[in-house]
Amino acid sequence: MSTAITNLVEALPISIGAIASRPLIDLPGDLKLVLFAMDANQEISAHSTPFPAQVLCIAGELEVMVDGAWTRLTAGEHKELPKGLAHGVKAAAPSHWLLTMQRGR
Repeated sequence: MSTAITNLVEALPISIGAIASRPLIDLPGDLKLVLFAMDANQEISAHSTPFPAQVLCIAGELEVMVDGAWTRLTAGEHKELPKGLAHGVKAAAPSHWLLTMQRGR
């Protein structure tokens, strides 16, 4: 039996100079929700996917790139990642964020 997560920031600590992730929901062929913890200046390089996704900043500050254009997000803000377009994420400060992948679309 797993323990319920009551605080996302505490569920995945930020490690110095690293990126960590923890899947929270994984419904094959449908929804996948992944929690990320990134130290400042860590980056997930540009890539594309065959399904739409969304980044939701929980804490800290992120820079999200979609199709070459960068957007800065702070806690509570989100950015859509359309399918087929290059996207990447960089932590401007130590940050926690959720990635929602809609694999069935």
